[in-house]
Amino acid sequence: MENATKALLIAAAVLVAILIISLGLVVYNMAAETVQSVNIDETEIQAHNEKFTRYEGEAKRGNDVNGLLNQALNYNMAQTDDAKKVQISYKGSGAGAATEVLLYTSQKTSAKKVDTGRTYKVVGIRDTVSGLITKIEITQN
Repeated sequence: MENATKALLIAAAVLVAILIISLGLVVYNMAAETVQSVNIDETEIQAHNEKFTRYEGEAKRGNDVNGLLNQALNYNMAQTDDAKKVQISYKGSGAGAATEVLLYTSQKTSAKKVDTGRTYKVVGIRDTVSGLITKIEITQN
């Protein structure tokens, strides 16, 4: 009888050990997935922003700005998520300088061009929550 009791105690201890190990593996896998998804998000944000940050600057030539406009158009057409699409606004100089025109919204599919003989200030506006560049402001110098 004593041997049977000891055998049952040993079996119960083995089951508890297996349960504890399984619980530890579940917790580890959940933590690993969370860390991996955070790293993927940061990588995606960096890749998204990199497409547009190379065009930022105080005195960008018109050819560079037209390259940015083509990049934004192609990027927006490839995106299915409207939150990731980039809007581009343009402020000219002269009489209409106070007005701001949206060159690209999420629905536009035609290419706009700026005068290549001028220089422009290009600034990327990042979303405060996601960190993605969601708007680019172009101001004619």
